[in-house]
Amino acid sequence: MGLELIGILRRFGATTVLDGVSLVVDRGDCHAFLGHNGAGKTTTMRIALGLDPHFEGQVLVDGFDARKHPREARARLSGLIEVPGFHGWLDGETNLAWLARLQGMGARESRVEARRLLGLVGLDQAGGKPVRAFSQGMRQRLGIAQTLIGKPSVVLLDEPTNGLDPEGIAEVRELLARLTREEGLTVLVSSHQLAQLAGLCNKISVLQRGRLLVSGRAQDLLTDRAGRYLISGRDAGALERESARLHLRPRIHAEDGIARERDAARDAVGVPSASVQSESTPPSTTLVVELDHRDPALVLRTLVGAGLELSRFAPYPVTLEEIYLRQAAQARSLGAVRAGAPVTAQAPPPRATPPPPQERRAPRAPVLVTAGYELSRAWSKGSLLLAVALPAVLSAADIYRSHDRVMENAALVARGDLATATDVTAFQALTEGLQAGLPLCAAVVIAISSQTLASELAHGTLRNLLLRPVLRWQAVLGKAMALVLLTLFAYAVLALAALLCARLWFEFGDVTELLPDGQRFALVPAQELWPDFWRALYAPILPLVAWSAVGVCASAVARSGALAMALGLGAFVFTDLARALARDSGAEGWLLSAHLPSPLGDTSFLSYYSDLSQGISNAEFLHAPTQWTAPLVWFTLALCFAMFSLGRKSIP
Repeated sequence: MGLELIGILRRFGATTVLDGVSLVVDRGDCHAFLGHNGAGKTTTMRIALGLDPHFEGQVLVDGFDARKHPREARARLSGLIEVPGFHGWLDGETNLAWLARLQGMGARESRVEARRLLGLVGLDQAGGKPVRAFSQGMRQRLGIAQTLIGKPSVVLLDEPTNGLDPEGIAEVRELLARLTREEGLTVLVSSHQLAQLAGLCNKISVLQRGRLLVSGRAQDLLTDRAGRYLISGRDAGALERESARLHLRPRIHAEDGIARERDAARDAVGVPSASVQSESTPPSTTLVVELDHRDPALVLRTLVGAGLELSRFAPYPVTLEEIYLRQAAQARSLGAVRAGAPVTAQAPPPRATPPPPQERRAPRAPVLVTAGYELSRAWSKGSLLLAVALPAVLSAADIYRSHDRVMENAALVARGDLATATDVTAFQALTEGLQAGLPLCAAVVIAISSQTLASELAHGTLRNLLLRPVLRWQAVLGKAMALVLLTLFAYAVLALAALLCARLWFEFGDVTELLPDGQRFALVPAQELWPDFWRALYAPILPLVAWSAVGVCASAVARSGALAMALGLGAFVFTDLARALARDSGAEGWLLSAHLPSPLGDTSFLSYYSDLSQGISNAEFLHAPTQWTAPLVWFTLALCFAMFSLGRKSIP
């Protein structure tokens, strides 16, 4: 078993990018997937990995249909699409350990696995260095390491040498050769350069304009049955005359620079050579001829016996361009080009049989694992505590100003400049502190939640997450669960700061009126304020949680962190401004901003409780019917839309 693609069809509008591609990667294969830029290699791999859901056809991984059993398919399949994405502020070991946790490993096991993989790809000495300090070659090695987490059945590598210098290309080639040889890795590796892969791979498939042009064993495809040989000699005229006398059909007449390029390709392919080279004088002409099944040794002896001084006589390998031209011409002549049907004659691959249930490998509780990943990601940035502390600081400052105002009013009453003043209790101070800090707290919650998907998408780390056995809706729910916990933490910090400051500077006593003679007149007994006190404390929680879901929704829609933050905060401002229009129709209570304090007008439960704590007897809470219903509706709709949006999105 391994990877099997059956009739993959992918269109972008009216353009057909993949036209019925069928491909089999058997266990133990190192399969080269070749094609020029734009041929459809990356799209094919992204479809196989589940990163592009918009396709027709079937993907089987060890017999599991990737649509019917997506988690089982992803538990057996891994990949690297072009440039790997990692959390740059973290070291390589932590990056790998986080992905290992998503694969279902425990905390200790994931660290052990990360260190093992770093050693396997030659990064054991750099595992503690931040990834942002890695060279491009080191990043590629780390990218290959993350594909090996969980020992997948098949690994897909898309242009793993892309953007590397010659030294980096050689390092990646050596690494792939060692992994396929020593680890028995099953690989489908794509490239647009045959010379980089042919020496590594035992199977080759060639894609041209979205169609699988040819697929078969490398030995068969790279062997020229016409016996093409490259001949270089100093006497151009004599070499051409003798070749014509022997009926050696010339194919290419090239300068030595081209010959050296072709020879480099031959060396990379690994075709044995019978070269006879002169180290002193460069050849003046180079021919590529067809021996037509004649014995190369006999032809060589004949040419040397005729007095020719040869500098090179070696097999001339088939190039990718020639495979294209040969198979395309054959297809046209036979009229055999069908959607996705390889020109090379092969028996249809057998359909894989799904493994028995005991072989299932997808880990349990993917939502909880994703929530743990998101919490680790948010906490590791270092700016979370600062962002959470800002609303608490603002709340404490507001309560302190209330304390100064109370002292000032008491002095004015004592001097007779003010007739009376309502004393401020800890109930009122706490409420005012929350009213000051909650708008900023909501903005912080939206800002954090808006980065949960869009920021990862922009940096390529969302792809790493979705390559694990985690479905997209599970990823959204897991991240939303983590953000609910972060929201509760942010509000707890705000509420605790407000509570401590209110208790420090005020008393939880009766609401009284301060008279000029120093006496106090009781307006509202404290026991009447305690029942609604706890409701005032937990009333903002559900609207804040709903705003975190709105931030996740914005993050699922946008493709950059900046745009997601703009959408989330824009929704916050827009719904606040829309309250004036909705108020006339009686629909204001269904707007989420109506249930949190706002500089544009506070109609939340906190405003009602603030009036009560000041002794206002006719205080009224207008949105009691929708206090819990509206935030729940917003939360549910936002998460559903986020799951739908991410489920339809193609991940680059």
